[in-house]
Amino acid sequence: MVDVLPLNGLIYNKNRIRNISDVISPPYDVISPLLKKKLYKLDPCNIINLILPSGSSRSKYSNANKILCRWIENDVLKFDSKRCFYIFEESYYLNNKRKKIFGFIGLTKIEPYNRLKITPHEQTLPEFKQDRLNLLKSCRSNFGFVYTLYRDRQNKILDILKNSIKEKPFIHTQAEYDSSLTFKIWRISRTPDIEEIKKIMKKKKLIIADGHHRYETSESYRQKNSFLKNSKGKDLLNPENFILTLYIESSQKDIQIYPTHRKIKFKSYPGLGNILEILNKHFYIDPETFKSYEYLSDRLLHSKSRRLKSFYIYGEDRKLYFITLKSSSLISGNHIKRNNKFYLNFDADIINKFLMNKISKKLEIKKIDFSHSVNNVIKEVDSKEFDIGILLSSLTVKELEKICISGALMPQKSTYFYPKPCTGLVMYKFDR
Repeated sequence: MVDVLPLNGLIYNKNRIRNISDVISPPYDVISPLLKKKLYKLDPCNIINLILPSGSSRSKYSNANKILCRWIENDVLKFDSKRCFYIFEESYYLNNKRKKIFGFIGLTKIEPYNRLKITPHEQTLPEFKQDRLNLLKSCRSNFGFVYTLYRDRQNKILDILKNSIKEKPFIHTQAEYDSSLTFKIWRISRTPDIEEIKKIMKKKKLIIADGHHRYETSESYRQKNSFLKNSKGKDLLNPENFILTLYIESSQKDIQIYPTHRKIKFKSYPGLGNILEILNKHFYIDPETFKSYEYLSDRLLHSKSRRLKSFYIYGEDRKLYFITLKSSSLISGNHIKRNNKFYLNFDADIINKFLMNKISKKLEIKKIDFSHSVNNVIKEVDSKEFDIGILLSSLTVKELEKICISGALMPQKSTYFYPKPCTGLVMYKFDR
């Protein structure tokens, strides 16, 4: 079902880089302005210069290409001599316990979603895709991964990976931007191992966990640039047909999915009381004193286990309100996908298509922002940066898989996978 290939990865040359930890970064779309400044200062060769290049709206993409070419010419970046799959391990701390995710890196043949080989799980925002397309056109490179999930309950690929990590990794580094993250990379270059991985993955389907904008951008770029045909009418193996991909087996217990909470600013804010009055007809409203983040999470999960649609609203009175959709509203609402029983349990869709609809009919929303941090939401409401916050429950990997299998598509910014794979360890340039 899925075509994967090894690659001659473009990697940082350890003989020219003082410390690999100083040149890697998080994915471009989670880099705050403050972190962006820090990354620029860490090392002149930090990958930030390529993924978020400086310059005007017209010049920054060509600037990135000039830097990329200069780094390759000066041997700051070099191509691996062999075509490899790369084993990837990322470890992190959660509740003072060391956790890790484990997978491999390769190239995936880009396929339209309607072929059902590669499945998205959430909608995307068009403005981000145009930015990534401009960068792709200029540099003809993938600097970061599309993070995907696949099922391999018999652990056939895991067995190959484990047999290939007996030697020291050729990259082993902490992230300077976050010392809680550690990365290791090994090569898989044995032909029998490569062929077996390709064979196993042929029978798999992929779910995009992170990197929807990158994937859809590459699909658009492929359509415009790779329709060369040979004499028999078959597609040539153009590099534009493939995208750099991280493959993670989905049963790993240390994969974390954090909810993406909402922060809302109104053009003319009438006060939280008026917001709650708008919701009163369709929702139960339970005022609550803040106790702990763990309590919030536990109550949301308990509500979800009872098949209720619940979330919290936080407002200017520094109080929390536990909001639960009334069953009568659920039954009569035409916003529900009636043919998808599982999707009825997805809180973010209720909020996106029902709660926000009720509010926006009465009030004009000036700005909506997203955060996976409860603390950030509370802080920005308290500082009047936003008027209210909406706190959601988390989603499990199994729930995500069910939603994707059902054919449903979640609203944009519904999930936040953690840990994020960093950018800059292995890159893919179309010239090789």
